[in-house]
Amino acid sequence: MSLFGRLCQLPLSPAMIKAALPLWGKVWATLAEAGRGLTIAVIMATVLETALSIGSLYAIKLLVDAIGASLSGAASQSAVFWALGFTGVALLLSVMTASWANYLRTRQGMIVSDLIDRKIHARAIEVDYSFYESPRYFDSLQKAREAGTQRPAQVVGNVLALARGVIVLGAILVMLAAIEWRLLPVLLIMVGLALIVRLHFTRQMFDWRMKRAQLERRAGYLDWMLTSNVHAKELRLNHLGAHFSAIYAGLRGQIRTEHLALERRRLIAELGVAAVASAIFIGTAGYLISLALAGALTVGQVVLFVLLLRRAEGSGNEAVSSLSRLVDDHLYLGRLFDFLDTKPAIVAQSAATMPLKLTSGIRLENVSFLYDGAHQPAVDRIDLELKPGQIVALVGENGSGKTTLIKLLTRLYDPTQGRITLDGRDIRNFDPIAYRSLFSVIFQDFAMYPETVGENIRYGNVALPGGLDEVRKAALQAGADSFIQKLPRTYDTPLTKLFDDGHDLSLGQWQRVALARSFFPRAEFIIMDEPTSAVDPAAEFELFENFRERLDGRGALIISHRLSTVRQADYTYVLADGRIKEHGTHDELVTRDGAYARLFSQQAKHYQ
Repeated sequence: MSLFGRLCQLPLSPAMIKAALPLWGKVWATLAEAGRGLTIAVIMATVLETALSIGSLYAIKLLVDAIGASLSGAASQSAVFWALGFTGVALLLSVMTASWANYLRTRQGMIVSDLIDRKIHARAIEVDYSFYESPRYFDSLQKAREAGTQRPAQVVGNVLALARGVIVLGAILVMLAAIEWRLLPVLLIMVGLALIVRLHFTRQMFDWRMKRAQLERRAGYLDWMLTSNVHAKELRLNHLGAHFSAIYAGLRGQIRTEHLALERRRLIAELGVAAVASAIFIGTAGYLISLALAGALTVGQVVLFVLLLRRAEGSGNEAVSSLSRLVDDHLYLGRLFDFLDTKPAIVAQSAATMPLKLTSGIRLENVSFLYDGAHQPAVDRIDLELKPGQIVALVGENGSGKTTLIKLLTRLYDPTQGRITLDGRDIRNFDPIAYRSLFSVIFQDFAMYPETVGENIRYGNVALPGGLDEVRKAALQAGADSFIQKLPRTYDTPLTKLFDDGHDLSLGQWQRVALARSFFPRAEFIIMDEPTSAVDPAAEFELFENFRERLDGRGALIISHRLSTVRQADYTYVLADGRIKEHGTHDELVTRDGAYARLFSQQAKHYQ
């Protein structure tokens, strides 16, 4: 695309400025939320800074005039010193005001940055779970982060800097015109060239940064993988460290090469503009000196013109830079607010009140779910019941759709076909947060928080009282209290090696801590996805020997490959290829001599 075509894409035309107004409205709303009074103070300080900057220029003009008048005998020497004092005061006030304005802008930037961080975190929590399972989420978050949390505050500073640069430049042009107006077009050419180059490369840099989002994300993941403890064992045993390090170096090299190529092109263009500006300055100065030698100008006028010309160049560059940053802000803030404007699709479709006491429980009726981009449904026409106080087992091979069913039950997804009801009412009528409070879930890939044992258990529901008695009760129910008591600080032991006094657990011990986390809330149903996959047979037997008493009247859905775990379930569903193949009690399924019976017989051979 041509340079003119790229410039036409920038938000400078009246139509594009009008289209950008909603974005600037969001910026102002954000700044007002961070502190309307502070924003007004920043504006006032910047206006005063601009006025004093112009005043200091005018004071310099008065000083030069006083010196010229004194040399010609038209004024006394005292007038020169009075003008010098006035100039010194103006310059001092200008510096003090600039420092005060910078402090206010820094303060506003920090406050707005924290506010945007909170907004990004809040939106990341609120968006649908499915958003996390697509590159679109990570790219949009990367682009929102790329925008920078301080940009909304920078917009005000850049707008004011642009206004200040334009006003100061205008005042200088007026003073220059009074000396030699024929040189003004030359000065405008200098500013125009700088503007074109800056805006052109602002757009190019933005386009490149948008394209590199996935490269940056992959490089960041490799860096985390190489330096964290998650993959440390396999990296060493399988000699993968150098391999992944080479991939990381290649990605960083690609990013660096592309970035430096763009910076080189910008450097060459800016050097060209600087060379033209220097030639114009030398030519202008030579022309003015020739006028002075011919008696058409005084030495004071030449000195003043040269000072103003250099100041005009600086003000022009400030205006150009500010406009370039505003264009940059506009491009990036669009990505930031696009992310912040993302709305969850899983919301309450009516204001139904959650039942105080469940009667019939949860029922899946002809439920199917198809992932975005998939050709086959993950679960297909599922009918399943989960009654209060009932223990239900779900058996199936990996990839059969068990975890998808958990996500549908807890309304992390909505079915693409069929419906899920709670006491006969569609769960889409309930507030998702209130509905999800019915469940306490331990996933197969459970979280291991770098906090104390007690906090790891209390994270089952941080809204509940987190006293030691409640936490220990959950640990006892999960069979975790015995090894927790042997830790250096028992329930206050940090479970991480990232910090001092931390302690590591085995995977099986971690799983029992996570199980305790699922027991901690008094939820109606506990969902357990392979809850004993990492524990030894003795610990598994101890947990399920009196499992019904541990549930204390709660319902449970147990997903497990180990049929010894699910044997005591009240009712069992066998899932294969996303569909329910069999269902019934353990005895009924064994008698039916189907898939469940074959799987049970295969596992029983190992214990005969």
